[in-house]
Amino acid sequence: MKALLLTFLVVCVSAAYAQCPTAESIVKTKSKTKDSYGVNSQSRSGSVKSGDTYEMSFIAQDGMDYRLSSKLANPAAGTISFEIYEMTVEKKMVDGKVTYKRTKHVLANSNEAGSEPIEFTTDKSRKIFVAVSLSGGDPKKPTCVGVLVEDKKTTKLGF
Repeated sequence: MKALLLTFLVVCVSAAYAQCPTAESIVKTKSKTKDSYGVNSQSRSGSVKSGDTYEMSFIAQDGMDYRLSSKLANPAAGTISFEIYEMTVEKKMVDGKVTYKRTKHVLANSNEAGSEPIEFTTDKSRKIFVAVSLSGGDPKKPTCVGVLVEDKKTTKLGF
């Protein structure tokens, strides 16, 4: 009975230790300027080892502005790079037959944006994918990565 209780306790402590904090607590910094973006419930955090990629997806709705930012919980653990993409279906004619092929359409990556958050508006609802890679750290020691999705209603211009 004691062995079973001890095993259960070790598993519970290990599971609690292995959890990453929320994406909001990793990425958000105290800012003196207030903006109208709010944290979206589709924000995620996960554990990544150097050389691995953490992938997530979220639904971007029509009529909303989005801001995506990503950060390591421990900045000394390495550097992160990310890629934001969507899967599109292309229609092609091959030997007189119509074929459909799903392809990856890259919308942005960290080479274009650096460490700054990426802001965008979508003209229709779509599924967006975010792939975050960690490099330069210890490949045996995982670290937490947060991907914060913020949104606000698009400001209507004109009459």
